[in-house]
Amino acid sequence: MYNFQLSEERRQFQEMARKFAEKEVKPLNDKFDDDWETHRIMPQVLKKAAELGFMGLTIDPKYGGTGADGMTIMAVLEELAAVNGGVACVIGDTWFAQTPIIIAANEEQRERFLRPLASRDEVNLGCICMTEPASGADIEDSRMRLRTVKTIIKEDGDDYIINGVKIWPSNAGIASHYVVIATTDPKLEDKGSCIIVVEKDRPGLSFGKIERKMGMPEDQNREVIFEDVRVPKNNLLGKIGDGHKILQTTVAYNRLGAGMISVGMARGAFEYALKYCKDRVVGGKPLIKHSLISAMFADMATKIDAARLLVYRASWSLRVRDPNRARYSDMAKVFPTNMAMEVTSNCVQVMGSYGYSKEYPVEKYMRDAKIVQIYLGPNELVQQLIGESL
Repeated sequence: MYNFQLSEERRQFQEMARKFAEKEVKPLNDKFDDDWETHRIMPQVLKKAAELGFMGLTIDPKYGGTGADGMTIMAVLEELAAVNGGVACVIGDTWFAQTPIIIAANEEQRERFLRPLASRDEVNLGCICMTEPASGADIEDSRMRLRTVKTIIKEDGDDYIINGVKIWPSNAGIASHYVVIATTDPKLEDKGSCIIVVEKDRPGLSFGKIERKMGMPEDQNREVIFEDVRVPKNNLLGKIGDGHKILQTTVAYNRLGAGMISVGMARGAFEYALKYCKDRVVGGKPLIKHSLISAMFADMATKIDAARLLVYRASWSLRVRDPNRARYSDMAKVFPTNMAMEVTSNCVQVMGSYGYSKEYPVEKYMRDAKIVQIYLGPNELVQQLIGESL
């Protein structure tokens, strides 16, 4: 039996996230596009987020975190994304990088890695390094069993030495911890796979140019380059051969986060466009009173609610370890992200030239929505996985 009603505690977190987004993020929304290369604005936003405990929301209180459950995390993501999807991604991608540590780390590793990531006194971001130049989304395709991974680790005494290049990870260059998907030998497929944590100050770790993108300028993406990066063996999560399994579990948990960010962005655009269409008079009456426009908003409202419910079902299924949880997570990625692209485009459309103007926020929602159809596995790939699971 599903029960998606938010508890009082979850509602408190939801309200805290809403107030944070309205007070600390919204006034800066028109500045982020010009700050894509310097990223001077984000530190002040993230400092406030850390002070409120958002950076450690997923981390057990034993290690300084909040220990929020999946439903609470999704409620917070929606509120953040309803104001700014890029900020939601920066914080959400830190949680993404924390997931393999939470899943697979031993007690000593959790204390060493999670405590600084949960800090309220300083901002420590996580960065999960997955995608590679030659193989793209192969790493997110469970059927490939990591056979195309070219980031190699080799034993050297008490250490591993890492060589390889990762592309498009979030928080690259500003994170404190890099969670790296690697292999001892691609020919071994999952049997050679591993996940290892690299701290920011390791010699040989460097970064490429900051990518300029269509949307989400708040989220910094760069190449992460490993040139004979030496890390101790006790930075390895689990053992060699565990990487594929840990990654698939990590992706299942985080695809639904992409879904909820999409719900938030769609809702933010919807609410703004709805208010506009209530005030805008065309043909002697408010736009919302025209039957075609009214039907468009009815359709958008229905799809936003449907997408949110898919995400909540996926969150519930992961908590109870439902046999269909991977499929539910994939569905909670595909439908909401496609919905967000449709809804934000429609919001631009109903507002006409004003919707296309940077003076109004709906064009940013539309630009930001596009990438979520692509990351964490492009929707075409994830649809294949859903089909095969049937």
